[in-house]
Amino acid sequence: MTFSTRQAALAAGALLCFASAGFLVLNAGLPERALFTGQIIEGERPTAPEIGALAPNFEAETPDGAAFRMADLRGSPVIVNFWATWCEPCRVEMPELQALYDANRARGLRVVGVNVGDAPEDVLDWVDNYGLTFDMALDPRGDISAQYLLRGQPTTFVVAPDGVITHIVYGPTTRSTLEAAVAPYLRS
Repeated sequence: MTFSTRQAALAAGALLCFASAGFLVLNAGLPERALFTGQIIEGERPTAPEIGALAPNFEAETPDGAAFRMADLRGSPVIVNFWATWCEPCRVEMPELQALYDANRARGLRVVGVNVGDAPEDVLDWVDNYGLTFDMALDPRGDISAQYLLRGQPTTFVVAPDGVITHIVYGPTTRSTLEAAVAPYLRS
């Protein structure tokens, strides 16, 4: 086999591999991975922590001991933000989330801060220090984080009124980014 014949054979093999991979991607439905990785509820969309799927519902305790249910927010646009008191980017982000909530609360926006792993009294101190008035939920054992396949804090999910996740932001975000994401769902 000459050098050019060998190159042609390698190129043909590579092309066959790419074609096979393309066929698999198209037939496996990777853009709609939730159909394969999520919990499918008959008659509804799959539930998974990804864009286009229903946001996983959860029940949690608030820092002051009340019950919180994500399902109760269906019908409103929701920002779900995972955070922790040790998280430096969360310190920058919290005033942004509060400003977003203050500006859009009357238009139906809900914001939920899900604290991962901190004691309730530490979360209450944080809430007081930052003047936070949006919903808080505690995730002391990481159960909610596991449902949302959390990669780290902060992570923010934008959920449309029908419960479908429309945006995911890994790392810190800004009010303007989230405002653009929820704008189509806010009441006039």
